[in-house]
Amino acid sequence: MKNIKTFKTQDGSIGLYNEELNEVYHSKFGAKKEAYEKFIAPALILNNRSLDILDICYGIGYNTKCAIENFSNINSIDCIEIDNELVSKSYEFDYDEKINQIIKDNLQKSDFIHFYIEDARSAIKKIDKKYDIIFHDGFAPHKQSILWSEEFIKLVASKLKDNGIYCTYNHSKPVLNALCKMGLFLGQTIVDNKIIGTVASFDKNLIKNPLISFELGKLNTKSAITYKDKDLNLSHEEIIKNRDNEVNNSKLQTLSGYLKTVVK
Repeated sequence: MKNIKTFKTQDGSIGLYNEELNEVYHSKFGAKKEAYEKFIAPALILNNRSLDILDICYGIGYNTKCAIENFSNINSIDCIEIDNELVSKSYEFDYDEKINQIIKDNLQKSDFIHFYIEDARSAIKKIDKKYDIIFHDGFAPHKQSILWSEEFIKLVASKLKDNGIYCTYNHSKPVLNALCKMGLFLGQTIVDNKIIGTVASFDKNLIKNPLISFELGKLNTKSAITYKDKDLNLSHEEIIKNRDNEVNNSKLQTLSGYLKTVVK
């Protein structure tokens, strides 16, 4: 795989490192552990019903594989990934043999798993269904802002059922603000007293650790100005440059100013 290196994580599972972006796909503490804690566990509350799942940025499939392993009644999984080579080799990475076989079979002939091998921004426009669970697992905004723009998140949110759950590792303020603008209730994924991700839903009863008013207040500051990609066609560099200009010209309160006000 060009520009992709593998490494063994602490739980024994294999992680990937992208040399071109200087970014890892998986936590050094455990690729499988990370998938479970950040994407599966927050959505287990829905394990009592038939599930349609959307996996944005499939990679080598840890989130999808972990979902198959832990959810008892999956109706469908739609996977979006731009790198065809990663997808085509995803069943070769060490995992439960039966689950890897399911991935291989569905790559050869789609049964309940469907793959969109293209830019997530174009794929999301084609999808005409709603999901019980959405995994959003793109590279961080400072590396790949195209997957975290307000406009992209709006489209993603439009695919979530009213009683569905959105899960991501990302808890940056611009992303939280974009989700909030879509009318989603926000919560934190917490493990060992550490925030490791975000959960969002249109149903506040599905949020275990909701953001408190202090945290929500941060979303009204310059630091939470969202990434913009109106026509879903800008480059990462253009999005970052435009946001920097917006932040510099904004009359919103700074985060430090907000924190001083709250402390007083």
